[in-house]
Amino acid sequence: MTSRLGAYAPSSSVWEELKEELKRAAPSMGIDDIGFASADPFVSLKSILQKHRDKGYESGFEEPDLDKRVTPSLPGTTPASIIAIAVAYPSKMSNPPKSEPGKYRGIMARSAWGRDYHHVLREAMAKLEAFIRERVPDAVLESMVDTGALVDRAVSQRAGIGFSAKNCAIISPKYGSWIYLGEMVTSIPFPPDSPVTEDCGECTKCIDACPTGALVGPGQLNAQRCVSFLTQTKGFLDEEVMRKIGNRLYGCDTCQIVCPKNKGLNWTQHEELQPDPEKAKPLLLPILDMSNREFKETFGDTSAAWRGRKPIQRNAVIALGNFKDASAVPKLSEVLLKDPRPELRGTAAWALGRIGGEEALNNLEKGMKSEQDHKVRNMLTQALNKLQPETKAVAETEKQEGVQHSSQQSEEAGQDVQSPGTSSVNIAPKGVEPMAAPTIESDVLYYNEVHTPIGTLTVVASDLGLCLIEFGTFTVKEAVLQQWSRTWAGGVGYERNEERLADVTSQIKQYFEGTLKEFTIPLDMRGTQFQLQVWEALKEIPYGEICSYKDIADAIERPKAVRAVGGANNKNPVPIIVPCHRVIGMDGTLVGYGGGLEIKRSLLTLEGYLPDRKGL
Repeated sequence: MTSRLGAYAPSSSVWEELKEELKRAAPSMGIDDIGFASADPFVSLKSILQKHRDKGYESGFEEPDLDKRVTPSLPGTTPASIIAIAVAYPSKMSNPPKSEPGKYRGIMARSAWGRDYHHVLREAMAKLEAFIRERVPDAVLESMVDTGALVDRAVSQRAGIGFSAKNCAIISPKYGSWIYLGEMVTSIPFPPDSPVTEDCGECTKCIDACPTGALVGPGQLNAQRCVSFLTQTKGFLDEEVMRKIGNRLYGCDTCQIVCPKNKGLNWTQHEELQPDPEKAKPLLLPILDMSNREFKETFGDTSAAWRGRKPIQRNAVIALGNFKDASAVPKLSEVLLKDPRPELRGTAAWALGRIGGEEALNNLEKGMKSEQDHKVRNMLTQALNKLQPETKAVAETEKQEGVQHSSQQSEEAGQDVQSPGTSSVNIAPKGVEPMAAPTIESDVLYYNEVHTPIGTLTVVASDLGLCLIEFGTFTVKEAVLQQWSRTWAGGVGYERNEERLADVTSQIKQYFEGTLKEFTIPLDMRGTQFQLQVWEALKEIPYGEICSYKDIADAIERPKAVRAVGGANNKNPVPIIVPCHRVIGMDGTLVGYGGGLEIKRSLLTLEGYLPDRKGL
């Protein structure tokens, strides 16, 4: 079919035929989904964008002219329609390399895993344009990929690609939010497609999981706080942000990972978008030695390269600090003392302060003597303030020896003394409430992930013992973990440490294998006075047995506090180890469980206790 626009334009049925032809041909052009929309201005969008700007939520990368962002245009003619396209990209990596002590790795967002999507989309759009011009030679077409004036999400939503989600992504009913978007403004009056009517419903998982609280409301993003945006900036970052960046080198996928609409979705049909594991999860230390040329050779074909090497190198320094990689101290010291870029020197000072040790302290002191930049000096001062108390280690050791001597005397006198590494719950005499566990100041909490038949568990420990277990991966539960830290640990950050949690991991695996029925893991439980009392009673429920909330209330001599016992049971920070799953309703129902009733049922089945009662 060949048509021409003009005074004697074809009927609408001709454009409908061309539209259907384009939809059939789209896969051959590398396009996974294609939609059509009117080119009318996005009138209501302008006020939304203005409010966004007034609140200071813009990233600064957007088109500054709001009229251009909401008004489709074409040179020399009036636009008649817009074509939106989507290309799906992978969300999973086969055999991803793992971080190891001395060989820690960063992570790129999935949008930067394969070949730069701008090139992939432009090539697809070029094929689409050529296809149209063969059939409509005088058509006026203008393609945009990410860098155009129009708002991609608004166009895609109007064209029926997907709906605008609470995490500000477009979610396709078929592909989820793992899609790149592009659009083409045309002079052809294509009939429009219908928008997707699906939505997020009551789900707020993305908002709850956002590491920095950048999702300030449904569909509202404060880009200035977004980790994805912050990893692409070139300046200094503050303490809170650097801790929350973790080992991210470019971008952030948290809000997409936790989205139920993305569950199980992974797209492998585009070979050029598949990840190179060594680029997607690169070793951190080699990044710091890269010249501009080497950076371009390594990452130049990915979308992560558009801002140059400085942000990536700064983020690599942050990651090494968050990993507390002692083997990185010489390289970080070199950056601190020799790198010409203040942002890198200041970040290296922060990382050395996180890692600690005599070598780090000595180099921070050297840096203070020679540093002239006031921002770097401020970061040096903060790092030194953290580490200088380490010089008093001998005095602290002597003090601790004195405490231990006093403890020995108390034990000889028959007093109840808590030994290091045991539960922080004080077991009070019967009928007397124990004191609430204090918020113990520490520099970091350690975590690891354990893969079990009921899913992945994130286990967290302090220097005293295990203090938290969450159902789900660290990434999924990041926001919950941060809130717990703010409430019970002074807001300290988390460091993955498999070695410290090896015994916890081993005992949990043995439990699920059916070879271990009683845990011997040191605990550091933190809660209110009443909660601690309830949790202590929970620990007394034997393997394979159950009791009711009323039984627990009676055990702690609070017979009228059944509801409060249920609430404390629900707040148990170390499920499975402290077996709150063994508590059921008086009528035999399973009642609530933090991990969900299916997990509770699985645990009771594993332990061989499933009475033939209602709800089981």
